[in-house]
Amino acid sequence: MRDLVFKNLTSLDKRRKVLWASETITEDGILTKIHKYLIFIVKESKKEDVRPTQQPEIYVIKHRDTHVKTEKLQIKMKGSIYCLSKQKYFYITFCHTLKIDLSPAPQNTHQ
Repeated sequence: MRDLVFKNLTSLDKRRKVLWASETITEDGILTKIHKYLIFIVKESKKEDVRPTQQPEIYVIKHRDTHVKTEKLQIKMKGSIYCLSKQKYFYITFCHTLKIDLSPAPQNTHQ
């Protein structure tokens, strides 16, 4: 079985955008939950304010619990960039997150 959920949220002033996707898969006795978050914050900038940005930061966290037979993986990337569109400069801050949870699938007890 596979369940998918997508959300596209934009703030009223259109400066913040959140894209979210969630997927749940049950296969071969394993329940897999995958969550993806993409967050963007956009601000208009002046040409004279544009400067080099630092490289994005990447975080990876992995956790395994052999007693309850679960495994979790989280990857997060945070950073910022400057963009030029239609002769306007924009400063974009972003944070992308991927979470994967693996656990034993619940047993069906239909009788």
